[in-house]
Amino acid sequence: MNKLLVSEIFFSLNGEGLEIGKPTVFVRLSGCNLECSWCDTEYTNEDPKEMSAMEIIKEIKKVDNGSDSVLITGGEPLGQDIENLVSLLKEKEYQISIETNGSIYCDILLNFDFISADIKTPSSSNETCDLDTFKKIVNAIKIKRGQIKAVIADEEDYEFLKKFIEKNSFNVPVIIQPCWGRITYKRLCEIYLSNPIKHGDIRILLQIHKIGEYK
Repeated sequence: MNKLLVSEIFFSLNGEGLEIGKPTVFVRLSGCNLECSWCDTEYTNEDPKEMSAMEIIKEIKKVDNGSDSVLITGGEPLGQDIENLVSLLKEKEYQISIETNGSIYCDILLNFDFISADIKTPSSSNETCDLDTFKKIVNAIKIKRGQIKAVIADEEDYEFLKKFIEKNSFNVPVIIQPCWGRITYKRLCEIYLSNPIKHGDIRILLQIHKIGEYK
């Protein structure tokens, strides 16, 4: 039986994007194909636990507190075979979301209720350049529901994002977040207001779990 490498499973509030504030069970998988300079989940590689999809479901049920929302995140969840887990979550009538770094496309995305994909900016040291893959992810978001999201550390990041969005005309919600410890929310807003990105559905948001210092 296929087993997944799991870093942690816990109940909390979604801290970012369109799902902000939503009570959710987080299933954080281990491992990632990227090494972003400002990654805040490097610990996912430390002592992961091997769990079957059924074992994960049982753990979710222990902690869900009546919520039907499950977020599969990482690390990079598409780096593992999550098909059986997603199928079981659907059977149990959970609403399933995924956070992906935007570098991998799999058809399993079409089985999610909400998809969040990153646009990696230059400060990450892994800027998004594989447009074919990213466009497939965006098309999945259009078919389902979701967002594309970018972390901004400086003006170079912002200019990269502006060109990336305006050149490719991605018709999905765009979330822009300040890189924690690198740029303030106020400064990011100033940069945006002085040079707005031409896009019909854009939000400049904080990660509220970092402000509130909760997991």
